[in-house]
Amino acid sequence: MERGWLGVSIQDLTPQLAEKFGVEREKGALVAEVMKSGPAEKAGMKRGDIVVAYGGKDIANASALRNEVATNPIGEQVKLTVLREGKKVELAVTIGKLEDMAKLLSASVKERLGAELKTVATPEEAQKYGLSSPQVVEIAWLNPKGPLGQVGFEVGDVLLEINHRPIEDFEGFVGLVSALQPHQKIVVLALDHRSGNTGYVEVEVR
Repeated sequence: MERGWLGVSIQDLTPQLAEKFGVEREKGALVAEVMKSGPAEKAGMKRGDIVVAYGGKDIANASALRNEVATNPIGEQVKLTVLREGKKVELAVTIGKLEDMAKLLSASVKERLGAELKTVATPEEAQKYGLSSPQVVEIAWLNPKGPLGQVGFEVGDVLLEINHRPIEDFEGFVGLVSALQPHQKIVVLALDHRSGNTGYVEVEVR
């Protein structure tokens, strides 16, 4: 089945974030990044928006929004309610196809990080790495002279965070990478596939 794509990186609304964005409740999905030319950007969504309703359904957290989008028919227009600077804003988003996003942006990720990445897709794969969730990305191909290769990454290593933001899924990962500036230095939390150890590494993207 084809999965829907919104084109955002989202996270749960913690008490600290709720206070920062001036909202009383901790329900909703906070938009951390909006992907260029993605469905959300075309609909006018902005970083810092808090999605509180999707297609008329209340959204409790980031996971709930991901599930709604993933099972939504491709090409369907859906109404979203977001909180922006304390006010409710209604948006209409046409749901894209996740596979199209992956194809379009994998070339960009390959260029900027010198690597091709794939989702650690199953609980069994996650268990192999000692992870509680399969929602991270693994290096499938690496240019030894690229940004990741130059700092010692290898095929099979797993990326867990970028700039202290957890990689929840492939869409979120691409959203984080696409929002980076040229030659920006980032801090990556990674798991070494050989030792099973995790550690932080500084990387300069292209």
